[in-house]
Parts: sequence; C-alpha cells; structure tokens
Amino acid sequence: MTFELENSFEADLREALLDDVEQRAREKIAPEVQEYAHDVLEQYGQRHEYNVSTLIEAGQTRVERREGRVFVRWGWPEPAIYFERGTADHVVQTRNADVLSFVWEERHDPPQWVREEFDREGDGWRVFLPETNVDGLPESRFIRDSLNYVRRQFES
Repeated sequence: MTFELENSFEADLREALLDDVEQRAREKIAPEVQEYAHDVLEQYGQRHEYNVSTLIEAGQTRVERREGRVFVRWGWPEPAIYFERGTADHVVQTRNADVLSFVWEERHDPPQWVREEFDREGDGWRVFLPETNVDGLPESRFIRDSLNYVRRQFES
C-alpha cells in the first residue's frame, strides 16, 4: 500500500501549527504573562506605597502573526521604565510652565512651611513650586521578572 501526500501538506501543516500557536498566545500566554507582570507591579506598589494603577491600566498586549511567525508584545507607557529600573534621588523642574502643582501627601511628612503656606487637599497640601526634590524609586524588575517567567514557562 502506498500513500501519497498532497504537495501542500507541509504548508498546510505549518499553517495549522501557526493557527494553534497564535490562538494559544492570544488566549493563554499573553494574558497570563501580563497578569504576572501586573501582580509583580501591584506588590511593588503596596510595598512602597505607590499607586501603580495607571501603569497597569495603560499596559497593552499585542499578538501579531507575520512571515510565518507569531509575535507577542507587552508594553507600558514610558514612565514604566523608571519603575522597572529605579531612579536616583533627583530634582523635578518645570517645563513649559511656571510652577509644578501636586498634592504633598501627609504620609510623606511635608515640612511645616508647606502646611502653613498651602491649602489642604485630600490627604495632603496642594503645593505650587518651581522645582522639588524627589526621592528615587527602588527598582521593581517587573518587566525582567515577567520575561524570566515566560522563559520558565517554555522551558518546562
């Protein structure tokens, strides 16, 4: 008995495999890795009393298929890299404005002159300053840890 395969057998098999990989990437891999990254970021936020919800909400995942490959891309807005790598203590100065405006929260122990000179708002005082000294951010490693998570998933 002899079997004869169609000429398109390999191409059809390749496409079926790519269909499966793409579906798995969309339904399982991409959401699972993004959830892992956001869990790491949330834990970091809780540990350091940072509100990271805007970074989490802005996170995007894309699954693309082109040229016989499936790509999964995760992305966050530019400030995410500062949380990833951390920052040194630094001065924030105005750009295109005369003053910075922010609420100096009570938990960050504003000096007495801030409490006397500015109005109370929410959990602190609404300040207007031309510049301010900012404590650096400790690194979160949420992106690197998520990439390592992906590697471990594919190795197992």
